[in-house]
Amino acid sequence: MFLGAPVLKGYAYFVRFLLGPTRGSRLALRVEQLAETRSGALDIQAAELRRIERDLHDGAQARLVGLGLQLGAVERKMAQDPELARRLLREARTSSVQALRELRDLVRGIHPPVLAERGLGDALRALGLASPLDVTVVADLPGPLPDPVESAVYFAVSELLANALKHADAQRVEIVAWRAEDTLRARVSDDGRGGADVTAGSGLAGIRRRLASFDGTLEIDSPPGGPTVMKLELPCALSSPKTSSS
Repeated sequence: MFLGAPVLKGYAYFVRFLLGPTRGSRLALRVEQLAETRSGALDIQAAELRRIERDLHDGAQARLVGLGLQLGAVERKMAQDPELARRLLREARTSSVQALRELRDLVRGIHPPVLAERGLGDALRALGLASPLDVTVVADLPGPLPDPVESAVYFAVSELLANALKHADAQRVEIVAWRAEDTLRARVSDDGRGGADVTAGSGLAGIRRRLASFDGTLEIDSPPGGPTVMKLELPCALSSPKTSSS
């Protein structure tokens, strides 16, 4: 007996209802995914705090302690040996310059000034100019974006550039970034030897975890022999215009 189209359609809906995931199971799966990304975000934050603490302790803090000792020696030698005191002062000045440079580098590692002052597009162009590779940057990012999203993409692209230089033996890299509705997308392509693997310890797993904390994704297409194409996606919305002090 032939069953009409409405009957077949109704049967399909019935089967989907019986076999498909229920709303409760979908919500449970989503809660599990959010719990995993939240755990990953907390791990990343803890690692960043440890890095900052280590850099401060081993770098600027140690140098400032040494600077204090040098100035104390200058004070003691000022009357007895003026020439030695002047030499110690020159060394102290050099130490203060180095400490300031280390503090600036630390700040750049947290939130680069170019990102705060000029936005993600120009920050990506600055990465390209600073790289020894032949880097082309195309950025179509109208309007200001949320700072955490900009930072996540900036540091992800920065690490992908470093990977292309260190591991892929690449010569040319293309970076394309654009916003489509409420999604920020970026693509990093290189002409290297390919074979990039998220399990190979090249930092890709860390990038994926960082993006996942913003409900973002990293898609990897890197066949042996290349080319390698990395696609990033993060949900975002336009933020309020940034004000300036000028």
